[in-house]
Amino acid sequence: MESLDWSNEYFLHIYKSRLYELMNVDSSTNTVNIHHWYREWFKIVKDCFQAQDTVYYQWMGEEYRLVHPSTDYNVGFSMSSQSVDALFYYHSFIYRSSERKEDTFPYDVGFKLMENDSAPLGILFVQGTQINMTQLLESDLIDFVLESELFLKKMYYFYKVIEDEHRYRELFKVTEIFHSTMDIDLLLGQVITTLYRVFPDYSFNLLLSNDNHKHEDLPINNFEYDTADIAAMQSFVNGTIEIADSTQAEQATLYAPLKGKQGVYGVLEVCTTHSFNYPDHEIEFIRLLAYTAGSALENAKLYQQSKNLISDLQLINEIYHKLNSDLRMSETLTFLKCQIERSFQASAVAFIMINQESQVLKESSSFFLSENGNRYIQFVKSRIVKENDSLFIGDISTKLEGEIPYFSLMAVPMVQNNLLKGFCIVLQEKPYSFSFDMYKLLQSFIHHSTLALTNSMLREELEKMVITDHLTNLYARRYLDGEMKKSLKRDHGGSYILLDLDNFKEINDRYGHQVGDEVLIQTATIIQTIVEGKGLPARWGGEEIAVYFPNYSAADSKVVADEMVKRIPKETSPSITVSCGISSWSDNKDVHVKSLIRRADSALYIAKNNGRNQVVTEQAETSIR
Repeated sequence: MESLDWSNEYFLHIYKSRLYELMNVDSSTNTVNIHHWYREWFKIVKDCFQAQDTVYYQWMGEEYRLVHPSTDYNVGFSMSSQSVDALFYYHSFIYRSSERKEDTFPYDVGFKLMENDSAPLGILFVQGTQINMTQLLESDLIDFVLESELFLKKMYYFYKVIEDEHRYRELFKVTEIFHSTMDIDLLLGQVITTLYRVFPDYSFNLLLSNDNHKHEDLPINNFEYDTADIAAMQSFVNGTIEIADSTQAEQATLYAPLKGKQGVYGVLEVCTTHSFNYPDHEIEFIRLLAYTAGSALENAKLYQQSKNLISDLQLINEIYHKLNSDLRMSETLTFLKCQIERSFQASAVAFIMINQESQVLKESSSFFLSENGNRYIQFVKSRIVKENDSLFIGDISTKLEGEIPYFSLMAVPMVQNNLLKGFCIVLQEKPYSFSFDMYKLLQSFIHHSTLALTNSMLREELEKMVITDHLTNLYARRYLDGEMKKSLKRDHGGSYILLDLDNFKEINDRYGHQVGDEVLIQTATIIQTIVEGKGLPARWGGEEIAVYFPNYSAADSKVVADEMVKRIPKETSPSITVSCGISSWSDNKDVHVKSLIRRADSALYIAKNNGRNQVVTEQAETSIR
């Protein structure tokens, strides 16, 4: 640029015309930002002063902050008002190093720019000027200060107008999106996208509380209550904008609460490395965006909760109907386990009944049959028996010693008529895998299931009483009669043993009926052990016991009967012998239950007459009607 004559009356006109051109051209577009205007202003100042460098400190309410750092000189990030007052002590608004030979400040000339008589705007410094600063007129420098102040005020005004329009257009667009979707990921992604568009030089994080979603490619983290910044915690607790200012790190972090009508759902963290602080209009925009996002997030969460609640109620209703459809206890537990695994992505499920000891029902996961699984059972049992309440533990590693395979635990007691019947344990491998909603749903599952399980147990006990002889715990005669009829229709053959205790009357007469009952019970127990899984033993009447073997030949049954005759005298006290009669049938013969019984009875009669303590097989009849 051609050298300017500072004594020339046209100097200020040239400076003013260039500032006017800058404002007139750039303010007509919506694409420039304040940093662009600063850079262009610095170029004009450097040209006017034929200077090497220009630095500007903006007043931030408590101190002056560096806006345009020098690349050639080592200057501070900030200046206190006291240091500035000391620097400008000779002239109120102008500093010239030529008049201060003792100064080590690296700039030739400085100007204090004011908002009004009492409010400062900033400090402008110029270094390496080719002009003899001692020849400059004081009035020209003061006019330069006044024109610079006027420029900065207009620049801030135009910038605010343009930025406000841009921001509120973005706010309007994002609000439209917020009101058109209930997708939480889309809402949060739109918040981040809008912030990046409005503040491209800032960095952002969303710190969400009680967030169980996985947000890929988004700067979203859980709000860590224990380690959160003090300002972040204050923003979350108080629902207010908070700013953590760090002059040492040359950055300021703003926290804005994501607040709805029912509470605060997290905090928006905004971080800038710019030397100036957050202007009021930026803070207001961030506040409005965070508030709008908080309301939208609350609506989306409430919508999702209502959907989950409806789904949970439908599931509970389905379970309730299923559990009250006369299922066997095994079927009830199998169904319940499948529902729990599906609903909670459970790794292991256990159903524990409390009798004299903790009984792990066979429908439980196999892990609970191990020694490690028993640690969980004993821990839960001690807590539930003591506190009579459910357990919800995010990380059980602090409760159990040693290595553990599962960290998340839920346990709910099974209570019926105020009596603790047992409890259900649900485990997951990773810590904090279960939400509180899952915990409440499990409680509802078990509450509705306990009655069904109790009913299934009572029904099976009643059925067992109906089909079982109360003394020997063998099947009742009526039940065996029915099973034999089914076998005659279903199977290809079978055999029937009728067993009688020899001289049983002498046992009763000699030792009494109580001892006689004990001998009968001992005999029944031995027979159950011998025929377990192969035949159906029943008390036929008095001291007679019958055993039916589906698809057994007479020879097969005789092997079993011989073992009975051999073992019973050895294992009863007082010792007693038995006699057995065997009958059989095959599918090419027309046979009935009565004929099968009658033939075995005839064989037994023969065994008795032949001296007892033996087995006799009756030949099958060709046709009995």
